[in-house]
Amino acid sequence: MPNKSWVNKHFPFFPLVNSTLLSAALAVALLLLFTTLALRHIHSSQERIVREHLQTSLNSFSELINLWQQQNLGALQMLANSSQGKILLKQVLLEQGDNPATQEALREWLYPVLLVMGFDGFSVINHERILVAASTRSYRKQPVELPETMEVLDKALAKRPAISRPTIAVRPIDGPRGLQPAGSLMQNMCVLFESEVTASGYFCLRFNTQSSFFPIFFKGRTGRSGEIYAIDNQGRFVTPARFYPGRLDSSISSEALQKIARIGTEVRRPLAGGEDGPLTDMVDFLINREAGFIKARYEDYRGIPVSGAGRWIHDMELGIIIEQDIDEAMAPYLASRNIIIGLSLSANVLILLLSITAIINRRRLAIREGRFRSLLDNLPAATHMTSIDHQLIMVNPAFCSLLKLDESDLLGRDMHDLPAPNWLKPLLQAEEQVGADSYWKDVVTELRHPDGNSRYYRIVRFPIIHTQGQDPQAITCIWVDATERIVANQRMEEVNQNLEQMVNERTQELMAAKDEALAASQSKAEFLANMSHEIRTPLNAIIGLAHVALASKPEPKQRTYLEKMRGSGEHLLEIVNDILNFSRMEAGKLELDHSEFSVVQLIDKTVDQIWEKAAAKGLQINVEIDPQIPPSLLGDALRLGQILINFCANAVKFTDQGSISIRALKVRDWQERVEVLFEVQDTGIGIDADKQTQLFQPFQQVDSSSARRFEGTGLGLSICKNLADLMSAHIDVQSAPGQGSCFRLRVQLEKARPQPSVTIVQPATSSLASVPTDCSILVVEDNLLNQEIILSLLESMGTTAECVGSGPEAIARVQQHAFDLVLMDIQLPGMDGVEITARIRELDVGKHLPIIAVTANALPGDKEAYLAAGMDDYLSKPIEPQQLRRALEQWGHASRVASDLVPKASSFDFLHNGGIDTRRALHNLMNNEKLYRRLLERFAQERAEFPAQLQSLLENNQPEALNQVHSLKSLAGSLGMSQLEIICFNLEQQLHAGGWQQESLGKLDSELTAMVELVTQGLNLQHN
Repeated sequence: MPNKSWVNKHFPFFPLVNSTLLSAALAVALLLLFTTLALRHIHSSQERIVREHLQTSLNSFSELINLWQQQNLGALQMLANSSQGKILLKQVLLEQGDNPATQEALREWLYPVLLVMGFDGFSVINHERILVAASTRSYRKQPVELPETMEVLDKALAKRPAISRPTIAVRPIDGPRGLQPAGSLMQNMCVLFESEVTASGYFCLRFNTQSSFFPIFFKGRTGRSGEIYAIDNQGRFVTPARFYPGRLDSSISSEALQKIARIGTEVRRPLAGGEDGPLTDMVDFLINREAGFIKARYEDYRGIPVSGAGRWIHDMELGIIIEQDIDEAMAPYLASRNIIIGLSLSANVLILLLSITAIINRRRLAIREGRFRSLLDNLPAATHMTSIDHQLIMVNPAFCSLLKLDESDLLGRDMHDLPAPNWLKPLLQAEEQVGADSYWKDVVTELRHPDGNSRYYRIVRFPIIHTQGQDPQAITCIWVDATERIVANQRMEEVNQNLEQMVNERTQELMAAKDEALAASQSKAEFLANMSHEIRTPLNAIIGLAHVALASKPEPKQRTYLEKMRGSGEHLLEIVNDILNFSRMEAGKLELDHSEFSVVQLIDKTVDQIWEKAAAKGLQINVEIDPQIPPSLLGDALRLGQILINFCANAVKFTDQGSISIRALKVRDWQERVEVLFEVQDTGIGIDADKQTQLFQPFQQVDSSSARRFEGTGLGLSICKNLADLMSAHIDVQSAPGQGSCFRLRVQLEKARPQPSVTIVQPATSSLASVPTDCSILVVEDNLLNQEIILSLLESMGTTAECVGSGPEAIARVQQHAFDLVLMDIQLPGMDGVEITARIRELDVGKHLPIIAVTANALPGDKEAYLAAGMDDYLSKPIEPQQLRRALEQWGHASRVASDLVPKASSFDFLHNGGIDTRRALHNLMNNEKLYRRLLERFAQERAEFPAQLQSLLENNQPEALNQVHSLKSLAGSLGMSQLEIICFNLEQQLHAGGWQQESLGKLDSELTAMVELVTQGLNLQHN
């Protein structure tokens, strides 16, 4: 205890140190120590290897230089001692070079030999050291000046011939290889020539240093940094350095070589500021001591740490230095060091990770043990654990409380000897009733409490297994007081018996309510069907007779009445269709189409529908289509058009002045689909924010008072909302009172697969399609007024038709006469149209006879039911002449073209001959000649000054210019001015790209002026 207190007193942190951390720190320290010792040993070994390598390389290179020198001196001695050489040299020395013939004979003898042996020139020097003969004529009779030559002459006189250090020629030199300029590098070697006739002289040969001496050093360089160079006794480069700012080749001049390759400069290491420092350690040692030297680390002439070896060669008066960068020389050590350090760091990290993991696991174990103890202590059920030999090893407070004993009194005791109360004895006996081969038990035991009440305990017994497959280490048993639950279950069984009877009664009531709801829904459907039929029947008469009367060219006043009557009938038909569409969507029988369509054509059709009403109110229609929208998409163009037409119709209805803007913008783009935002914005009366939420509710209007200004059922926007939901689209509105409204539809559409390009030639056709005039048609209709309307329409289209009023008559006429088509009413007396169709199909003549249902029934599923019953097509009442004509086109068999229901005015022929497609324009305007004439007049009046206005807009407001060109393009297309439409389209594309061409403006000006003049003349001719 005193020692422990002393440690805690002097080292208060020691008790806080974790033993795992202490062990990890010790392991890391030992690992770092071993790593350091290993690195030192490897470093020493590598330095020894580098020294041995440098020494070996220096010895080999020194021997190579000596061998090269001996070979050249041997060649010189051989020439001097040859018989012819002796004669010529003796003669030259005797004549002192005064006889040209002897000079020429010596040259002719030496030049071929020198070329073969690689020498560049020769000279003969007398004992006064004056050149008496030389390959360079300018050197003759000149004393020896170069100190390097004087050195080799002295050595030759001392009987120690040698090769001089490289030196620079002060004058041009000549030889068997031609004339070389002054400044060329050369080396001389001389031997003493003695003769008994004359005084002694010297015979010398010269060779080019660049081609003879330097290559020996170049070939001795190894690796990426191995360097071998020679220095003189002043510490200057004699041979080129390996690292220099340039490139050496055989054609480089000696002067350039000296500048580039450091020749002649002192071998000094650079200082930090870029100035020259002292001589390198190796050079300093060689020139001062003229001995051999090896050093493992010093800075070379580049300032880079190197290992080097040097030796002074006395014969040539120069030093040889071999160097290699420390990084390359010690590369094996560096690689080993990196590997050892990496392994050491990895081992340290692994030790730290293992230590941290151990600490975390110990902490988790402590936390888990604490949680287990807390759970056990707070567990309300009596819990205890026994060893395999039934000794208690763990109990919780609930168990102690139940037995009324302390934990210390229970632990270690045998379960058979527990002093438990008598009423708990059955629990102990039930727990013991388990076989040796099974430790699992879950039973409920009933006890009699001393208070006289029954108590129910659930005994849960299970083994404690550390790992899967091991034998149990202990047995845990939990005594759960289940008295309340069991008593509650007994009471619940009594309640359940009564509850089953109540559920059966309630089920019968719900079934009855369901039957009543189905009956009410069926009644609603039958009511809508009857009302649709009853309303459409008179509407058929009103609209049909209006069409027939208009076709008879009535007086203007009567025509006005008829058009208003037809318009009112069509408005009432729209209301009925809205109600039926709403009913169809409620019934879930509205299916979407999935076909290819064009956004441009969709918006063009929408504009066509509202053009006349907008023009009548003086509203301007602006269209903007994002050019990035794919030209072809897949979707339900009919339902999209229905939504856009509703938006535009509301915009026209609630706007008295200003404009209506229709926009189609690309929001997002994917590989196979695109998200498009349709917007219809007006400058109308606007909508209060608190009333916008009810816009899309059925039968709701912003102004529902009896004095409201605008009529309607309140179903249009509700239908649009339902259609948008079917297309998984989003519809909303942005509006403020007095500032107009903007209705938006955001929808995702699939991209149509690109089709191969095909040129389609469209022939000019009449505004009315071809109707087979020799088609024989049977009309089955019981209403006399409807018979008159249908027959009038068919006769106006040039067909032959007859009418019957009942099923038996229809069956009889089909058997008697070969009809091409049958128009079948559904609600007929005695036998309905479906049954009549089935009877006709049983006949041989009726198996392939086209039968078209003509009925006022337009509820969800009606069309599908008629087609399933064997009919070929479906027409709803009131009958639209265009729908009837399309049916005749599809199901007739002849090709003769029928005349139009409302004949075209022949006065438009002048415009057609002038280049305006009046047939196309009248088709776009539903053959409304009056509207077409009015639009042409407005075009001539309002667009005459457009080119000048456009030029100003292009200079000041290009976005508005783009909008105006787009509007003119749409107007030209609607009026049949195809060439003007194309010119506007090209100019619009240029403006989208950010510019325009003056040529396009000129074309637009010319074409627009021509169209205005043509319309003006055509209308005047028409008025005349």
